[in-house]
Amino acid sequence: MSESLLDEYHAWSPGSKIELVQGKLIVGDSLVHSRRLLSQILRGWGVEATVALAPERLWWQALSHTFNAPTLGNSDALDGSNLQQWADQIDYQPENPPHSGNWEWSYSQLRQALRMAMFGLGMRYEKLGQSLGGGFVHRSGQHGFMPDVLFFRGEPHNRLYEYYLEGAADVVVEFIQPGCEGYVHNVKKPIYQAAGVPELWVVDGAQCQIELLRLVEGIYQQQTPDEAGRYVVSSVPGLTFFPNRIWLAKDNWDYPLEETWFEVASDAPRLTRMPKMGEGVDWSKALLKFPIALEPVPIAFDDYIYWCPEAKFEFVNGRPDIGGREGIKGLAGMLMMTFGLTEVVKLAHPHDWVTALLAQRTKAADPNHKADAWKLARDAATFLRDHCSIDHIVVAGDLVAPEPLNLWSEVVLVVWGLPEVNTTGSESGRTRYTRPEAIVRQLSDNPRIRLVDAGKGLTPIETDLLNAGCVEL
Repeated sequence: MSESLLDEYHAWSPGSKIELVQGKLIVGDSLVHSRRLLSQILRGWGVEATVALAPERLWWQALSHTFNAPTLGNSDALDGSNLQQWADQIDYQPENPPHSGNWEWSYSQLRQALRMAMFGLGMRYEKLGQSLGGGFVHRSGQHGFMPDVLFFRGEPHNRLYEYYLEGAADVVVEFIQPGCEGYVHNVKKPIYQAAGVPELWVVDGAQCQIELLRLVEGIYQQQTPDEAGRYVVSSVPGLTFFPNRIWLAKDNWDYPLEETWFEVASDAPRLTRMPKMGEGVDWSKALLKFPIALEPVPIAFDDYIYWCPEAKFEFVNGRPDIGGREGIKGLAGMLMMTFGLTEVVKLAHPHDWVTALLAQRTKAADPNHKADAWKLARDAATFLRDHCSIDHIVVAGDLVAPEPLNLWSEVVLVVWGLPEVNTTGSESGRTRYTRPEAIVRQLSDNPRIRLVDAGKGLTPIETDLLNAGCVEL
């Protein structure tokens, strides 16, 4: 199974993106690809990992709605054997959403070459502007795009945060993903237009074409270079682009200098380099539990930017790995919000869902199923007291909650009296690599240990964890 999954996973292209559009998570320029990724997460990480992200009652309702599962009046009196027997008799082949198109290596070469050329406009021609690309998010209202290239000049139009650019960039470059040709024109173009992005360049590597779109009186109009092949960029004073030269250099796209494709006037105005304005998101209000329902639930931009990992598609230990375990959790949760559980259950056989749900219920009924995690918490507390002058330690979160532990569970230790750590030198004997938080984290990977330094103040989320219940260690 893992070999088949690996073969399917190879279909993801280096051009794949993870974007938020109209409250939905769009992967690889297609909602079908979003569904495909969720299917691969289910098969690689296990149905039980996904089951843990939504309330049990909703899963039974979804199975009843989609597969006519027996109606469950009293969920505390489930007849597991009858449910398993019902599920085993279902004749059903789970959906395996297809992957469209074929991203050629040459497209990646061209994209990287154009990125580097525009990056050079901001570096060698300092103060002309700044260029970003490769997964950096461009925020437009509640939408979050990952353009192939961004070029912006700063305020008053833009605000640069740690993880995204807010406000209309001066130039946006989008490459067409083969098989998803309509996505840029039918979905993204109208949003860029409404947001006021003055220059949108659409590159079709397969057809060796660049469409130059300029915002004129609020509407994109296609532009054509002059007889000398020059295109004056309306949003960047003094900048001229030679788009036809790109295709003349088709066999040599390895990091050309910016002057190969661009010309900068000697009197082009220079700008002060735009500093970042912080993270732009209040992490203390981050969505920790996904509001998953039977039907789709819109995703807010702040929650998307919190949970969305870097769009780096990898395959590790027989399963998809995008941003590690936290990245997969975020993607699974947002994809379940995108489709709703009545559609999610179609991606696996009812037998798998029932088996996972009954296993979760059995685990919850075992009074000792958290015993190892409790020992881990006590051992971590002993380590901290032996090596630090700790005032007070309590355990909170998943370990004291009534729900069973799962793949995503954490042992949360809230500590008062942690010593200050010198992260730049070694006078204290501890660096950022040997501080208590880093060492304790290495004690376990499943469940993970998270240390909360109460001496630095508690976030609203951490306060809620304590108020929900805690135990002295």
